[in-house]
Amino acid sequence: MPSYHAPIDRIVVAIPVKDEESRIQSALLALDRAAREVALPVSAVVLVNNSSDRTIARIDSIACSLSIGLHVQEVTLPPPLANAGGARRLAMEMAADRAPQGVLMTTDADSVVAPHWFRASLQGLATSELVCGAIDVEELPAEAAGCRIARIERKYGCIMHEIRYASDRLGGRQGGRTRPHYMESGATLAMRTSTYDAIGGLPPVGFGEDRALVHRVEAQGLRVRYCPAMRAAVSGRLDGRAVGGMAACLRARSLSPDPVADQAMLTRPHIESLWEAARDGQHVLWPDRSVPHGPAQRASDLERALPGLAVFLAEEVRPFMRSGLTDAT
Repeated sequence: MPSYHAPIDRIVVAIPVKDEESRIQSALLALDRAAREVALPVSAVVLVNNSSDRTIARIDSIACSLSIGLHVQEVTLPPPLANAGGARRLAMEMAADRAPQGVLMTTDADSVVAPHWFRASLQGLATSELVCGAIDVEELPAEAAGCRIARIERKYGCIMHEIRYASDRLGGRQGGRTRPHYMESGATLAMRTSTYDAIGGLPPVGFGEDRALVHRVEAQGLRVRYCPAMRAAVSGRLDGRAVGGMAACLRARSLSPDPVADQAMLTRPHIESLWEAARDGQHVLWPDRSVPHGPAQRASDLERALPGLAVFLAEEVRPFMRSGLTDAT
């Protein structure tokens, strides 16, 4: 694996794009603004795939005003690859070819990165192989079903992530006193190209490719940093472009009285068994969030499991971690 101190000569951002005439300008202008904070040259590989609108024309209309380099490629992907994962993988492969000694990043065409996005990524890569930024979702739908699942997932996920953090700390994966945000989104990821090549690139999956990448990095014993400063604002629209993308999930949630939960929400018995293994000194790797683990859970399942999981955290996990910290001092 590459050294944290190996020279970096550039940053290249991979952006898969499909029918984003109305949003691509905001995405590129935000990248251009953020690039002004770093001394390295910054460019973007814009993979316009399977589009039928005027995305290319909109890019051309602002290209001359940007300080970042633009490499625009228009392609028609075959059905097996015409999905979120296939488009991102091709975009990242093309970007990696342009930065063998650089930093490879990826975002979405409907995302607006924060002004410190590039600077935060470089700071994170000084001590880790992969940096996962945080996302803020804009324009969330107000349907009752969507609000219900979002609310219960926040509560359930907060408890689950505290247990995961305790497990990670026991395994030496996450240090510090602040629980990571554990967001793993293709809208805001960064790694060295040499690391990307060493792990075999982005896993070839149709969707959930961002989570699959994080798990692949973790499985090879590499360090992942969750960086809240590397933020991106993403659209909460329901009319998504990529098959299997975020919009499809939001749309399905808005149509069901008891929506299916994110498959990253593990069942209570699964979470408890992972903790117990970590507590007993076993090597525990949190499961790959890009694939389901057992039957799908719904909002009602999380609501029923939440009280018991909260008790488990309060009575089993926290006391053990407090006693361990006391013994260490």
